[in-house]
Amino acid sequence: MPFTPIRLLILFDNQRGYCEKVIPRMVEMLEQRAFAVDTHAIQDGEIDIDDYRGMIIGSPSLGLGIKSAAPTPEMEAYVRDVLPDMDDMGVAVFAVFELHPGTALDRMKGMVLDKGADVVAAHEYGLFRLNIDDH
Repeated sequence: MPFTPIRLLILFDNQRGYCEKVIPRMVEMLEQRAFAVDTHAIQDGEIDIDDYRGMIIGSPSLGLGIKSAAPTPEMEAYVRDVLPDMDDMGVAVFAVFELHPGTALDRMKGMVLDKGADVVAAHEYGLFRLNIDDH
């Protein structure tokens, strides 16, 4: 039986370019582990997720991470209104924060759980002290 890599989608909010700072290394590391990885910014419109076995959702967490914690309102609306239910799909979340992550990961996990997905991992990256090998 031939090997077929598992397809993953990295879906992210590209505000201020924060998520793009970690995504290239994330893609490289996943591909080294034999995953097939696609990326899609929510600013580019809708995407069909039917062919993906898993997803990674990323959002910037702007400001102090309290009032403006991830996910951004745009990411929250995209997941709630654009994506179909993700029953039993494994989803990881990440946030790139300016000063403090606040409740970013908990809020993002809740957003994913509301769509029926299973949260498999969560990680936050400090914008000014990125450790992009820490996935």
